[in-house]
Amino acid sequence: MGGKGRCGGSGTCVVCLGACAMDLIIRVPRLPEADEMVFAEGEPGLFPGGSTANIAAGIARIGVASRFVGKVGDDPNGRALREAFEKDGVDVRWLVADSAGRTAQTVIAVDPSGSRVIYSLGGTALLESVEEFTGDILDGAAALYVGEAFPDVARRAMQQARSVGAQVVYGPGGAASWIGMENLAELMRLADFVLMSRAELRAITECDEPDAGARLLLERGVPSVVATLGEQGAACFSRRPEHVADIAWAPSFNVDVVDTTGAGDAFASGFISSLVEGRPTAECLRRGNACAAMAIGRVGAREALPTSEELEMFLAARGGAGLPEKDGVEV
Repeated sequence: MGGKGRCGGSGTCVVCLGACAMDLIIRVPRLPEADEMVFAEGEPGLFPGGSTANIAAGIARIGVASRFVGKVGDDPNGRALREAFEKDGVDVRWLVADSAGRTAQTVIAVDPSGSRVIYSLGGTALLESVEEFTGDILDGAAALYVGEAFPDVARRAMQQARSVGAQVVYGPGGAASWIGMENLAELMRLADFVLMSRAELRAITECDEPDAGARLLLERGVPSVVATLGEQGAACFSRRPEHVADIAWAPSFNVDVVDTTGAGDAFASGFISSLVEGRPTAECLRRGNACAAMAIGRVGAREALPTSEELEMFLAARGGAGLPEKDGVEV
């Protein structure tokens, strides 16, 4: 299992800058109301996690070389996370073990429908200064994915990636709440693709409809917006000359939902790996949707990520399902 060897000088590596954490997943009969106690069902499970870390592992499992850049504590959880990366074939030469820190942890409660509540316990996870993002991190990189990152570090990484011709993909998540809208807007403009969920797009743009929110970001200078839309699939809105936006869309796959924890990370791993393989954007969306569909049928975020063989079998079994569509509209 894992990517095609360690990232090297071949120009096919995806560098992932962000956070990793140890996830404690608890199954509950329902998510609690305020001041309500709900008893867990069965034994809790401890899994390697962190959104960007999951994406790095997912890319490697699909067969594309990946490198993770971040921090852990010099403790048992940190060592377990490193071992999990290595098992998946992720290059961890730039995963720093901080002797003064504690590895980040999260607690995730999941109900029978797959809905979840996530509690972050904090910890050491991110590069803290631009000096820590050294030029050799991007050796052999075809793409840079930036997830959780301090704005100065993210800016340095994106600028260096663009200077070496690597594509830049940004997954801001809830970054606006802690890096500020001004920093967020600048980072989104530095990216070739900005990946976000429907809820994240609504929070950033205050637009109820995803297409309106995406077009607003295009007008503000963001080159392309990729929005995951749950049961409605995923869409990519790309800025083109003369105020025309290319819209690629791929529908979702119909599967039974077990746990939605890793859906967004699985989509990102499928989309980004397909991007560096040179596939058309619409096909990247379809393969991202397929990875997400497989992930939500399993428990956990990292463990639910598919291998390349599983992805190809899933797509082959569904024939023309999830085939992409493309359109162009005025913005």
